[in-house]
Amino acid sequence: MANQGAADNAFTSVAPKLGFVGGFDGVRGVGILVVLAVHAYPDLGGSFGGYIDIFFVLSAFLIVSLLLQEHRSHDHIDMRKFYTRRAIRLLPSAYLCLVTWVVLSLLFFRDRLVPILQDAAAAALYVYNLIFPVGIIVVDPVAGGQRSVDQFWSLAVEEQFYLVIAVTVLVCIRKRWMTQLAVGMVIVASYISLARWFGQSGPWPFTSPTNSSIPARGLSMLWLSRYDSLMWGVALAVLNAKLPEPLPERWRRWLPRAGWVGIVVAAITMTLGSQFLYDTFSKVGLWFPFFPMMVPKGVEYDGKLWVQFGYTVTALASVPVVLAMSRCKEWRGNTMFSWKPIRFLGRMSYTIYIWHTLFYFIVLHKLGGDEFLGQKWRVPILIAIAIIGSLPVYFYVEQRMLRVKLKYSSEKEVLDLNTGKMVDAATGKVIEETEPAESSTQSDSPMSAPPGALE
Repeated sequence: MANQGAADNAFTSVAPKLGFVGGFDGVRGVGILVVLAVHAYPDLGGSFGGYIDIFFVLSAFLIVSLLLQEHRSHDHIDMRKFYTRRAIRLLPSAYLCLVTWVVLSLLFFRDRLVPILQDAAAAALYVYNLIFPVGIIVVDPVAGGQRSVDQFWSLAVEEQFYLVIAVTVLVCIRKRWMTQLAVGMVIVASYISLARWFGQSGPWPFTSPTNSSIPARGLSMLWLSRYDSLMWGVALAVLNAKLPEPLPERWRRWLPRAGWVGIVVAAITMTLGSQFLYDTFSKVGLWFPFFPMMVPKGVEYDGKLWVQFGYTVTALASVPVVLAMSRCKEWRGNTMFSWKPIRFLGRMSYTIYIWHTLFYFIVLHKLGGDEFLGQKWRVPILIAIAIIGSLPVYFYVEQRMLRVKLKYSSEKEVLDLNTGKMVDAATGKVIEETEPAESSTQSDSPMSAPPGALE
């Protein structure tokens, strides 16, 4: 009876089930293409990494929304199943990639064995952003130039988030502290954003790479890991949970418009962080408003660097986009991002993100591609190689793990995206045939699982 009373007094979301949102897959698909292009030709993007902030907002929004949904349906959140789903979904492909790096370094590029072992250890423990933080190449070019799997920094941030968010949400639901949680997230996220605006890269004073310890170096650049973007996503999920269905007329009228504004603002903001554009403007003698990461030597500059505001603006611009996609399914922005080839890339995005640096390294450094590809063709060729090379892992590792993950769903009936059919979560047997766009589905992470990732 006590438990029933606690459940009756708990916070309850009034939002509808998320369902299938094709635009979320499309956002991932576009995002992974941007990541592949920037990593294939780094000067193309510079600080274009602001796209990760969109992933973070979307990830936190989905996770918290699904936890609220699970508690509403079952009066509890099954922590064991939550963390088991995360492990099954994320670890096999990631650990296989790290083992492959180590084995290939032992066989073919032993000169990189030590830094690769360092990378693998930091990545496997999901502390990569603390040991080899974002922007390390700027303050420590030697250490930064030795990194092979630096994409694991964002995965580390997300895993650190997963580690605490389920318990935090459960406590806040039972105590009816969800509003306080959202307000707290906004306050802390605003503090981090303001700290970057005033030129602080982290909470630990930065001295020099040669004198500071490795953990201190990570703390000195902690704000570049953009925990604040995850916090904006948490706050957005709470807001969504308080909005009834159907939405009030004012929300239905203005939310899609705000979504379009968000798309435009995010696109412009990320473009302004491009090192390529800065270099192009400089060559022809035109003024460009922002330096992406740091002021070039010998240049006097008293303005703001892109990193001081770009991550924050991109994250905030994505907030109305995510909300419009989830609550206005007929919105044209949703349709625009729901093109099937882009959605397929979105579903593959985790595998591609994990593995693409290995393919790039082999082609560019071990096969001499850095010399013969040139700047004109290297981007499309490397992108094609990364996608094709990731297909076996996607079909033979990731898809199999998704079938295993079905058994730990919080719902009895789920959509199997491998077949497009509703199945019994416990047995995997088909219940009814259905189109994915019409199915009630769930997801845990934008870069690690599509919406309806067989929860």
